[in-house]
Amino acid sequence: MSKLVIVVHYHELWLKGGNRRFFLSKLHMALKRALEGLPVERILRPGDRLLVEFGEGASAEEAVARIERVFGVAFYAVARVVPRGSDDDLAALGSAAWEEVRGEKFETFAVRSKRSDKSFPHRTLDMEVSIGKYLVDRLREAGRNARVKLNDPDLTCRIEVPPGPSLLVYARKIPGAGGLPANTAGRMTCLLSGGFDSAVSAHKMMKRGAHLNFVHFWGGGAAPGESSVHVARELVKRLVPWQFSAKLYLVPFEPVQREIVARAPEEYRILLYRRMMLRIAERIAHSNRALGLITGDSLAQVASQTLHNMAAVGAATRMPLYRPLAGDDKIEIMDAARKIGTHDISAEPFHDCCPIFMPRNPALHATVEELDKAESALDIEALIRQGIDNAAIERYHYAAGRVEKVESFKSATA
Repeated sequence: MSKLVIVVHYHELWLKGGNRRFFLSKLHMALKRALEGLPVERILRPGDRLLVEFGEGASAEEAVARIERVFGVAFYAVARVVPRGSDDDLAALGSAAWEEVRGEKFETFAVRSKRSDKSFPHRTLDMEVSIGKYLVDRLREAGRNARVKLNDPDLTCRIEVPPGPSLLVYARKIPGAGGLPANTAGRMTCLLSGGFDSAVSAHKMMKRGAHLNFVHFWGGGAAPGESSVHVARELVKRLVPWQFSAKLYLVPFEPVQREIVARAPEEYRILLYRRMMLRIAERIAHSNRALGLITGDSLAQVASQTLHNMAAVGAATRMPLYRPLAGDDKIEIMDAARKIGTHDISAEPFHDCCPIFMPRNPALHATVEELDKAESALDIEALIRQGIDNAAIERYHYAAGRVEKVESFKSATA
């Protein structure tokens, strides 16, 4: 059985200049953690890509599924392994290249080679010319009119000469997750609802290297359909593999809402709910040394997300507030949710705490001064403390291809 080797290419990391080594080490670490439990023999870094070599019994399907969720990867490929040192290495490479491309549909192609091991006797140009000619001959024998095109071909067959006893051939590129490796940009805290938006917003910031913890505000019962807690848990489980670990803070919010309903003008209720959520999340974020808050707000999607209202709500926190979906419409958000696997979770029935005691005519263009005045009868600090003291924390960890809840406890300052 041929040895399994996966070639991993990155792109954006080349823009990091003197910091490139840091990002590459993080990508190397992320690949190692993502592939934990599989028989990985070594991960090499020859030039501008990484080679993951597996031992006996490795599943290509499982390895591909794991690498699919590693940020920082532009594309990757399962390579054909050609034993090195035969009487005619070029002929062996040509045969492997033909097997790699014969089933593909293309009209133009090119052969590109990289010789990381300079002791290999054939130069890169010699390999490209020889194998390219071989493929042209085989294609003509098969009645196909494909031709060589060096600039922007339909298909590129790549030859790798890494250190060691094997040569590599591949042409089928699998798109990677892109972005920057996990845990390279600092910590952030995401206000996670059970809906589509906040999970997509979280994924976008994780893709830029941020490590997220999540705060979920819930009301109602605990059974599916009665509370949003079960949906929040499943969303976190779906997102954790992209960054390997996370904490989920579950804050019972209905008592806070009842205070707002009893003491504040009706038309501002939703906006005051959101301000209190931000304040509680900010306090939790500080306890985790986070540098910013994330929400799933999309401009003008609902009444509370008009430009005026978002500005008035956001003024409740001094911590930087990020809204990655501000310019996205609902169709774009739903498409993204399907792509990352959170759509069907968010589509489950649940009891959302925000519409409780919904005002008949919610304010559309509130100002900071109006919301400050509307909150004047509330004990803001007491409500923040109440939310934090009653919160539960769950820790999740991704290892060996599985997500597990490893700890659950009270106290939102842990």
